Amino acid sequence: MPSITSGVINGARMRRPSNSRQRTHIRTFHSAQSAFVTFVVSNNGICYKPCQCHGITRVSKAKVMNDVVDTVVVGGGAAGLSAALFLGRAGRSTLVFDGGKSRIFSVEEVREHLGFDGMPTAAFMAQARAEAVRYGADIRSEHVHSIVPCEDGLFWVEATGSRVAARTIVLATGVIDDLPPLSGLPEAWGRDVRVCPCFDGYEVRGKRFVVFGLPERLAHMASWVWMWSRDVTIVSRHRFNEADAERLRLLDINIIPDEITGLVHRDGKLVGVSTASGGGEIACDATWIAAEIRAASGLAASLCEVDEIGLARTDKDGRTNRSGVFAVGNADNAVAHLAHASAAGTAVGPVVTMYLLEQILAERRNTKAA
Repeated sequence: MPSITSGVINGARMRRPSNSRQRTHIRTFHSAQSAFVTFVVSNNGICYKPCQCHGITRVSKAKVMNDVVDTVVVGGGAAGLSAALFLGRAGRSTLVFDGGKSRIFSVEEVREHLGFDGMPTAAFMAQARAEAVRYGADIRSEHVHSIVPCEDGLFWVEATGSRVAARTIVLATGVIDDLPPLSGLPEAWGRDVRVCPCFDGYEVRGKRFVVFGLPERLAHMASWVWMWSRDVTIVSRHRFNEADAERLRLLDINIIPDEITGLVHRDGKLVGVSTASGGGEIACDATWIAAEIRAASGLAASLCEVDEIGLARTDKDGRTNRSGVFAVGNADNAVAHLAHASAAGTAVGPVVTMYLLEQILAERRNTKAA
């Protein structure tokens, strides 16, 4: 136990660590009993509760709460809502934190999702939310700031307007695209600037394509979109290795050694791209960008092992290396499509439910043994 100093908090005399490596901060929240409860939380995430005997007790903050939710889902996209739908139907108390628009909102219509193809994205997401709520999910439009594992296996979740304890966590936080600062790009993102022909290549099939972005991914991207159009041009000063150069030659993909500076629209329609050389516009009907992507949230990195872009490392069932923490959709698979994300959320539901069952059994065994 670190050295401690005295203090009085909410009328309860306490001692708290004074060691500089055990810095603490005070948190007060309103409990289910309508009484304010104060905790000291050390910088290493250990939870302490004040007591009347001039000391502190190292426990979970959830111990003072009557209600502990079975699952907190972080992320209100297709993956998170699919998980919430299953868990709700399994009778599990589920709280979904939706801190912002899902990446799917960058396009206007859902594609390549059987039963939903062509459905407006907003309508698709509204229906998904309604279905999860129908089975008891509580959806809050709040951003989760932190998740702290507690000693008893529970998790302390702090969001913009909520503090809650949970038995399990499902991360469905997705990815974000790091886009270059090109003129006209924000307006064209998801419409004239595309990232995956699997999703919307059909809508521009046979048109004039321009491909640009990360040099190491250009050959793959250009050859892949070639399956939707034979008119493909790469704009890049990158010097391709022999294997990539041969691939592009065999497909008659043109390479212009320049750098794109902006997208050119006339009457609201993409007509070409401008370049750094100032040699005139390069005409096109659609552009494809090989963009940098990374985890949209640092929560996974604070809880479990992650890969080089911050996505959770999971097994085939969505389990991370931390017991009780799961990840689905783009939170553990950067290239998962919308249908994959929905399926992943559904698939993790029974895994989480079985985990909760095993926790109940363990608790009853311990009670019986005592």
